[in-house]
Amino acid sequence: MSSNSTGGDSSRPDSSRPEPWRYDPQQDPVETLPSVSLDGLAALPARPGVYVFFGLNDLPLYVGKSVDIRSRIRSHVQQPASRRHAQMIVQTQRIAWLRTSGDLGAQLLEADLIKRWVPLYNRQLRKRVRMVSWNWPEGDARPTLTDGQWVVTARTQFYGLFRNRRDAQMTLRGIATDESLCLRILGLEAGSGRCFGYQIGRCRGACCGEETLDDHASRARDAMERLRIENWPWPGRVAFRETNRHGETGLHIVDHWHYQGSVGRLEELDVLPDTRGFDIDTYRILNRFIAAPSPTIEAIPIDGEID
Repeated sequence: MSSNSTGGDSSRPDSSRPEPWRYDPQQDPVETLPSVSLDGLAALPARPGVYVFFGLNDLPLYVGKSVDIRSRIRSHVQQPASRRHAQMIVQTQRIAWLRTSGDLGAQLLEADLIKRWVPLYNRQLRKRVRMVSWNWPEGDARPTLTDGQWVVTARTQFYGLFRNRRDAQMTLRGIATDESLCLRILGLEAGSGRCFGYQIGRCRGACCGEETLDDHASRARDAMERLRIENWPWPGRVAFRETNRHGETGLHIVDHWHYQGSVGRLEELDVLPDTRGFDIDTYRILNRFIAAPSPTIEAIPIDGEID
């Protein structure tokens, strides 16, 4: 694969280029993406999608997204935002792109490619990590830490996603301090009898009977509500059909907060199997769109029936 294509001429044959809106996370798209060199920017599409700056030996330098790929890349090249940014342009051998049907598809794809390639110049390198979460089923006296991957299928309630146990415990300690909750009852402090917090006026006495355990649990659940993770509201996979202002439509497949890829037709779904678990970026991206519904996006349940 040559990296010296110019203008609108790519060295890849047309048959090797990805179909519009199609992205399979199981396949590395480096070899199939259309691309141009820095003097061929006019060939870039003025449409939504993701773009990638590649250096020598197809080293990914930067992954970005835009609702207008051509305009955004021109601004990168002609008006570098910083010295570091200018250094990236000097190292660029080619710029590749993958069109999407709109901003939702671009955000999902950008997040996936950044985690896949860990580009040199992306400021926040969002690697996939196994996270932990506070799980507090009804009837239990206190929350317990569990693998955040259970968020994918569980119907119980989870609070927060953390990179490690220490971060999760520090967050819960902060809530306990703010709300005068008992660290001992929450399982964050060992011992029996009156806790240290009670002795300095930071606990209302659930540890020594001055506050009932039910009242304490109720206050703690209310305080943790701001950390609550929204349960996946569908029984299985959902195709988010996105239509742009040009009437072009793509389907973004998501299952329990993990992005499985994009296709142009529902008939193509079987080619997108994916075993990855809960993804925090997908969760945040989709929740923004769900919180502010758009007439250009429709959720189409694929598996099972909604309760």
